[in-house]
Amino acid sequence: MDTTRLRDPFIDAAVAIGFAVVTGIAGACYQPPGWRAFDGLGYALAALTALPLAARRRAPSLTVLVSAGVYTVYLGCGYQPTVDWWAPVAGLLSLAECRPVRVAWAVAVPVATVIALSGIAGRLPLALTAAQALLVPVVAVWFGRTRFLLARVNARLRQVTADLAAEQEARARDAVTLERIAIARELHDVVTHHMSVVTIQAGLAEAVLTSDVAAARGALRTMAEAGRGALDELRSLLTVLRVRSDEDGEETTRQAAPRLDRLPDLVDGAASAGLGIRFVVTGAPVPLPPVVEACVYRVAQEALTNVIKHAPGAGVLLTFGYTPDEVVLEVRDDGGAEPPAGRPDPAPGAGLGLIGMRERVRICGGRLSAAPCDGGGFEVRVVLPAHARRRACPEGPGGDCSDTCARCG
Repeated sequence: MDTTRLRDPFIDAAVAIGFAVVTGIAGACYQPPGWRAFDGLGYALAALTALPLAARRRAPSLTVLVSAGVYTVYLGCGYQPTVDWWAPVAGLLSLAECRPVRVAWAVAVPVATVIALSGIAGRLPLALTAAQALLVPVVAVWFGRTRFLLARVNARLRQVTADLAAEQEARARDAVTLERIAIARELHDVVTHHMSVVTIQAGLAEAVLTSDVAAARGALRTMAEAGRGALDELRSLLTVLRVRSDEDGEETTRQAAPRLDRLPDLVDGAASAGLGIRFVVTGAPVPLPPVVEACVYRVAQEALTNVIKHAPGAGVLLTFGYTPDEVVLEVRDDGGAEPPAGRPDPAPGAGLGLIGMRERVRICGGRLSAAPCDGGGFEVRVVLPAHARRRACPEGPGGDCSDTCARCG
């Protein structure tokens, strides 16, 4: 509810009653000789001059004309001039605040006339009377017009503020939505990697269940560890996705984005899946933006998952190098050997792995190449900026954003 609209009528009524009371007190206390005695009719006319101010916002033109007309009658009856001549001026000020300026100047004419009549009735010098009649209406219109323009500016500022607040709220909602989409992609990567390991190890366990019990047990242990790892990551990601109720005041502190310190665990998991993997780090480590660390981890995870699926048992060289301005990730496999008898054939891929990797790298402002190697095997090479910088925004051509952009994670 707008309290201003409820308060304004009471203010206007108080102003009107105040003018009437002051005029009555002046008439009772100041009765100079030469004018008609201030009687009941004088009180009534003085009150009727002031009381129309109660409607100065709703009907400003009528307020000015009625007040000026009654005050003219008051002077015509021979009563002494009083402070009531300010009532039409107050009405003119209110009119200039809410009506076009040409209307204000038109209504200023009767106000100037009333002021001149009051000066003449009060036997003021002609120059002073003329100055009052000319200057007071002009000042009233000027002040009223200034308040009118300020009110328009304030209304525009309120609208702009409301629009900015709505836009900010919409951006916040978009950021939350896009962040949850990114987390959903993380879910896909986690499930794909761990299920690939589980599938390969299940096939191996089935193949050697009767011929090599120790290898079958090792495969089952690897499956269990991969399953537990998948569950742990899923819990972490779903904690972020979960919408907390209003009475749940605690904040989520677990981070969904993986960091580089988890690369050795990823390498160990790939080795457990049967890959002959070697992990090499070159250069002096430098702090990386979280989005770059997550990108490196997920690209390495996807690349190793593809090797497990399409070249089981292959030898893999995973190299991660630091330079002053960039970091380079290379995952190269030798193609592997023919799968042993009884081992299931790799499942055909949908081609989405490379698309996902390219999207992640593009979001981070990096470069990715993925192609077969001479002599067999496959190589994935990623170059990423080591520092946050402006880059092309994936939301559209020509845009740019920083590594902390809500769209880009």
